[in-house]
Amino acid sequence: MSVSVLDTSACAAVMRHDSEIEALLRSRSPGDVALVPPVVAEIEYGIHRLPASTRKRELLERELSRLLQTIRVLEWTATSSTEFGEIKSQLERDGTPIDDMDVAIAAVAMSHGAEVVTANLVHFARINGLTARHW
Repeated sequence: MSVSVLDTSACAAVMRHDSEIEALLRSRSPGDVALVPPVVAEIEYGIHRLPASTRKRELLERELSRLLQTIRVLEWTATSSTEFGEIKSQLERDGTPIDDMDVAIAAVAMSHGAEVVTANLVHFARINGLTARHW
């Protein structure tokens, strides 16, 4: 698998300068790590929940901007939408639903043939055909 998609937990770890995730990033070639629109949306939501003009918000805004300048964001495609519908309906049939944002992250990753890097292996392990790993 050539592309690794950072889920929200992994993206947050990068923004915190976690040494383990930074080691993973250093071990990969440029372009082999990506974000997906649902992750960017969740990070933006977290940032916008903070009061404006606070040091923490400004720091997180800078970190996200830095990431978006260095890590590409894969597109949500028609195939991503199909994957989303298939994953969500299968999880519901199995009685093991997960958050829609996690389904969306997996759908975009799968539509691009990518794995998901996450701290939440329990949720992502429920998705048939998805490769997920901890950093």
